[in-house]
Amino acid sequence: MDEFETFDPALFGLWTEAPVYGDAVVMDDSVLSDAVRGVLLEIKSAEGAFSPAEELRRLLNEMTVEMRDQFSTFRRMRTAAEAALTDGDDAAQKLARADVKAATDAMSLIVRTLEKVDSLQRQLARDRDEAAERDADEGGYEEAVREVEELIERRAQERFEKRCLEAGIDIGEPGSAGGDRTASPDTG
Repeated sequence: MDEFETFDPALFGLWTEAPVYGDAVVMDDSVLSDAVRGVLLEIKSAEGAFSPAEELRRLLNEMTVEMRDQFSTFRRMRTAAEAALTDGDDAAQKLARADVKAATDAMSLIVRTLEKVDSLQRQLARDRDEAAERDADEGGYEEAVREVEELIERRAQERFEKRCLEAGIDIGEPGSAGGDRTASPDTG
């Protein structure tokens, strides 16, 4: 038994635009589940609506689906060729050996390609996360400082009003400690 017998191309899944947390949906019907995974929705009407990075993510997902299907095809072809190694004449066995080698080489190439696609998807996810952090940081600091200053100002005003009320000072009266100091007693 070699590594291709135990290799599961389904380990290379499809990447979402944003991470999805929580329990994954489990389907009891594996045939239906496989059929659903193979369905790609038609999105021609949305062409141009996606960023280049999003289009690349989608393309890599499509490549992953295609590569998984091709891997399964070459696995079946290799299994059939291995069965032909024991039966038939020398010419048929020679052809079967060539088929086994070709299928093995193709499977090896598919595995390397899936690994590369997965690596690209991981890099895209990291880039998206970094861009989101950058976007959150840009202006985020100034906004946070402004919000904190407003909170401090409001709290200071509340404490001032409370102390004035405790001292019996009417803060709304012109000329009082908390009143409008710009208004003169003559105009008020």
